[in-house]
Amino acid sequence: MVSKIKWSYHVFQRNKKEYDVCGDGFFIGEFGERIVCVVTDGLGSGPNAHESAKLVTQAVEQYSETLSIQDMMHRCNEALRMQQGAVASILYIDSTQQQIHYCGVGNISCYLIHENNVSYPKPHYGYLAGKRINPFVETFSFTKGDRCFLHSDGIEVNDVKQLVDCTTWQALRQDDTEQYLTYKDDDLTYVMLNL
Repeated sequence: MVSKIKWSYHVFQRNKKEYDVCGDGFFIGEFGERIVCVVTDGLGSGPNAHESAKLVTQAVEQYSETLSIQDMMHRCNEALRMQQGAVASILYIDSTQQQIHYCGVGNISCYLIHENNVSYPKPHYGYLAGKRINPFVETFSFTKGDRCFLHSDGIEVNDVKQLVDCTTWQALRQDDTEQYLTYKDDDLTYVMLNL
């Protein structure tokens, strides 16, 4: 059992051209033996989307130390009551148990890379807006050297198999993305975690 892991992350974020704020959000934090990461996309673009994304990241940051991943998603949903809404994916990495717990609602993509294999956790259909949701949690084992890649729908991964390649990973960490990612005319965010 590993009680403490060394980890690192890289984030790239860009707002949609005609807006001064990004409608996507992210939060990454370490709390004792757990690492928590959320990527969220407020519905639409501009200030209302930005506000929805901000409410999600604030809820995750506030409850990361005390709640389960499923309960965190419910808190995010409650925070968006009477708001424009958002989609979100949360990773809870338990270094003691060497497990990654995933919970997603909507179209934030997540890839878990172990050696030469890529796993795709499945999000719950829909979005967060204070209405009833029933998110589920998937659990994966991890070992030192595993990686996670999450991104909003402003990005398409050109070839998912390339994510296992160290050269690709290094290029993405330096935001050299042209041959690996396609950007849409939208807010965009990607988060890379190295475990």
